[in-house]
Amino acid sequence: MTRDKEITLRVGRGTQRGEVSISTLLPEALTLRVSYKGGQAAAVVLTEEQVRQLRRALDEVAPQAEARGEERLRLVA
Repeated sequence: MTRDKEITLRVGRGTQRGEVSISTLLPEALTLRVSYKGGQAAAVVLTEEQVRQLRRALDEVAPQAEARGEERLRLVA
């Protein structure tokens, strides 16, 4: 993994706005943070294997949502 990189995605709309941040500030790990309405809702540290599992899960779920005509995935905490 590349170190010292961070990507932030703005998600949601209206009153459901939030952010998803992915960073590689820790060696051999990826930090995934979710914030909602300006407050941090959750943060997890993923190993390289867990990142691969997350990619596979997204690849499996996203096409199913698209097939149902959903334009976006919803994160529910």
